[in-house]
This record gives sequence, C-alpha cells and structure tokens, in this order.
Amino acid sequence: MNMKVFYSVQVSNTTIIDNEPKWMLRNDACVNIAIGIISAILDIKKDIEFLIKLPNIDDVIDIDNYEELFESKYKSNVSFYTEQIPISPIESRFSFNFDYHKSCIDIFKDIDVMINDENTLTKNWNVLFNSLKLNIPIVSTNYFLDSPIAKKVPEKIRYYERQMESFINSDIAAFQCKVGMDEALEAFDILYKDRNFIKKTSVWGVGASYKEISKYHNIEKFDVPTIYFGNRITDTANRYTNWHVFAETIGKLETNIKYKAIMLNPTHKISQQQFKEIIDLSKGRVEVIPNETKFTRDEYLKFINKSHISCNLFVNEVHGGVTSVEAGLAKNIVIMPNVNNYKYKVEKYSPNYVFAFDIENNKIDTKKLAEIIEYAFSKIGTKEYNYWSEESFKIHYSESYEMASERIIDDLDYLMKLRKSNHD
Repeated sequence: MNMKVFYSVQVSNTTIIDNEPKWMLRNDACVNIAIGIISAILDIKKDIEFLIKLPNIDDVIDIDNYEELFESKYKSNVSFYTEQIPISPIESRFSFNFDYHKSCIDIFKDIDVMINDENTLTKNWNVLFNSLKLNIPIVSTNYFLDSPIAKKVPEKIRYYERQMESFINSDIAAFQCKVGMDEALEAFDILYKDRNFIKKTSVWGVGASYKEISKYHNIEKFDVPTIYFGNRITDTANRYTNWHVFAETIGKLETNIKYKAIMLNPTHKISQQQFKEIIDLSKGRVEVIPNETKFTRDEYLKFINKSHISCNLFVNEVHGGVTSVEAGLAKNIVIMPNVNNYKYKVEKYSPNYVFAFDIENNKIDTKKLAEIIEYAFSKIGTKEYNYWSEESFKIHYSESYEMASERIIDDLDYLMKLRKSNHD
C-alpha cells in the first residue's frame, strides 16, 4: 500500500435497549459518510489502506462485526481500531483516553495521514502524535457546526470553541458544503481576529453514495403516493429537524388524493409524548415507524426508492441533511426550504426548481408548505413528475461520493506531500 489513512469516525446515533444505551451505526450519518467516502476512493485508488476508528463492537446493537459494513472487494483495504467511549453523542465528543492511545503507538507508527471526524478532539490527536513523536498530518471534517450564531447547544457544554480550535489544529479543515464553510468562518471570526491561523480549507461536498442507492432504482414505486420525513424526531437543539412542522403541515393538507405520510424515526427512540403530538398535529394522518421495528439499511434504501416525495426542513443546520441527498439520488421530489445549502445547490444546478420554497424570518409557513406538497402529489404519475424528479436528482448528485472522491484524494495527496516535506 502507498498510503495508510487513519479515519476516526464521530458516531452519534444511540438507542436504549433494556434500559442500557447502545450505539446504532447502520443509520448513523457519519458512519455512512465514512463508508461511502472510503468505498468511492478505493474504486479509484486501490493502493490506499484505511484504519477506521469506531466504538467497541460490544456497545453496538445493530452490527455483529465491522467487516460487514463494507463490500467484500474492499475488505483487504480496511481494518478497524476500536476503543471504549461513552455511549453518548455529547460525552463522546469530549472523551479522549491518552493512555489507551499511547499504548497503541506501534499501530500509529504505520499511519501516514489522518481523516478526523471528531473535530472537538483535533487538538487532542495533535498532542498525542506530538508526544509520540509522530508526523501525521490531519484533515478534520466539519459535517456539523455548533455555532453561537445558531445557538443549538447550551452554552456551558457547547462544542463551538473546540470546533474553532480544530480549524487551527488541522492541516486541512474540510467542510461538507460551501455554505457550511462560510458559516464556520463567520463563527471563527467571533473567537479569533485572524483567519490566517487556518492553514488550508477544502469543500468536499459529500452526502451519499449514488452506487448504493441506485441498486434499487428498478423497484416499482408505491401504489399510493408516499411522502416521508426521514430525519430525527428530537427535542434537542430547538427541534432543529422541524419534525413537528412536518406533522402540522400534513394536518393542513386539503387534497382529495389518497396518500401516505410516514416519519421514519431513524433513532428508534420517539417518546409517547412526541408520538401523541405528531398524531394530534397531523390529525392522525402521519404514520410513525415504531421504536421496536427493525428497519435495516437495505429496507431504508428500498423504501426511499419506492417513495415519491421527501420533505427535508433544516433551517438552522446549513447543510440540509444527508437524508435529503439520499432522497434526491433515489429520484424523489425533494421539498425543502430555499435557504443555506439547499438554496446554493438549487441555484447552481436547477434554478427553476419549484419545490424549494421561500421562508421569512427563518420560520416555515405550514400552510404554504401544505400547498407545495399538494402540488407535488398532483404531479405523481405524470411526465412533469418525472421531469422534476430528474431535476431533484441533478441537484443532489453534486453531493454524491462519486463526485466528491477525487477532491478528497487530492487532499490526501496534499497531506502526503506535507508529511514528506516535514520529514525533510
């Protein structure tokens, strides 16, 4: 192998089993991004080896071994580095066991570069490598931002300062989209006076795997027009996914078309109170996948290919969610607010896309959204639906791993040259 990459994955998807927290990785966004990035890179360059950091497998509920995450053709290029971390998307972002990692020095001696998803721990990794006298350049990814502008996390536990620190401690600070980078740099300006502290930035444009989703393109659509909401049902960060807005909107539909509206409940931990609120707001028109239902990755991919419409409603989260990219690659009409990265992609790839709706004061007008959903329903089964689904695909293919992989390879090559120059 010409290059060995240490890829540390930030996991965040948890559930409760028999009153004990467990990781759920099949539907974890960063895990699926890692799988997609690594697979797409290995399709181009077969001389790279990845060592992938994940939690101890005993703390994971939906996977028996990590080898099953990858197709067999990639398995000779991937191996796994596991450790015990708190089963909490909050605590794990602050947890770093220096003694454990130091004991693995023989493993790290073989590493050329690092892709670090754990951007709250970038400085910790740098301190570790420095103490071990290892020259390992780091690209830290920034798939989400806890900006004081958005005020998503309580100030006393927010990740913001560590994320800004990550930009300084990275050889490359990589972002999921340009709009996300712009917001991050604006947030950086609050804490630091000079952006020259940041060595290099890069926009990866990663969202989902077209190859994975296209396997099910030939599946027939549902007989009944189907709209779904695929993001988390959570009360954290001011309900940032706007699941309650979707439920309220469905309750305001005035169409005579028979349809199904489904919320996928990907974390499998909707509360009774949340469920009741969804039923009340939607007037009983929304189905919610129950917590106890096993909904595998393959079942999810089949479902989105069989569906007609996806509704994605991020307003404060600038990227717009991996789920929206997956929906577009499955050739759903994706209904979304015309803000942030949604707006950037629409303007660049399909300026006349009618299913990106304007909002005022960062608030979604549910009556207006209901009218757009009704319009989308009326197009199902027509040539217009086919046209708009292709436009949706065009918008979202820009964030496929297939398009992103060459950009990422360029960054890894840059880090290898940097490593060599540091040795010299």
